[in-house]
Amino acid sequence: MSLPAGRYVSVAKVGEIPDGGVKVVRLGDQDLAIYHVDGGYYAIDDICTHDGGELASGVLEGTVVECPRHGARFDVRTGAVLSLPAVAPVMSYDLRLKDGEIQVAWAAAGTAPVISGAASTPGAASSVAPGAAPGPHVAPATAPVPTGATGAPSQQELAIRSALETVMDPEINLSVIDLGLIREVQIQPQLTHIRMMLTTPFCPYAPQMIADVKAATQSVVPQECEVEIMPDPWSPELMPDPGLLGYTF
Repeated sequence: MSLPAGRYVSVAKVGEIPDGGVKVVRLGDQDLAIYHVDGGYYAIDDICTHDGGELASGVLEGTVVECPRHGARFDVRTGAVLSLPAVAPVMSYDLRLKDGEIQVAWAAAGTAPVISGAASTPGAASSVAPGAAPGPHVAPATAPVPTGATGAPSQQELAIRSALETVMDPEINLSVIDLGLIREVQIQPQLTHIRMMLTTPFCPYAPQMIADVKAATQSVVPQECEVEIMPDPWSPELMPDPGLLGYTF
């Protein structure tokens, strides 16, 4: 779809998307998923922030969509991330209804799209319900910030978590990310601190896994890495997708 110079772009007719449905539209070089749920319309990027999965192809339950690749879950009203392995929200965009059409806030070609100011506030939906007057709040997008400043993960943390997907638990043959073992990543000026669980208290492979976690982390952030083993018991319920185990529990 070519982009007009105006701020809002028509993407569908009101009533075209059934309740509980989704439509994918192409704006510029991005795919957006337009959802009709919870009595309103919502627009988010159609790409999982964990591994690039097409969210519109995932299972939609109420206002929550699950990525078909690794099971990360997002609130389609706000783009908020609800479960691992994703740690960053999906971009969401303001909408309005005008002359029977659903329109997405989108800047002119060559400039950034208009990002919803409600993207990180569950319940403050960036949508327009049928019959409601237009006039959504619009706020500019903000750059990623380090973990701890506002709760949003930094680009370095995202890169570290991606690298840790290569670190396997030899007993289960799943990565420490798939198992939900990496509970916290703290990037300090001269030290990266990883808080990690083990599937069993006396895992014989713990020393090798710790060494692998350090190596993967340092391949992204070349500074000292410290791995803290948490005493908390691990459970498959901590996994983004317990089905990867191949059995129910």
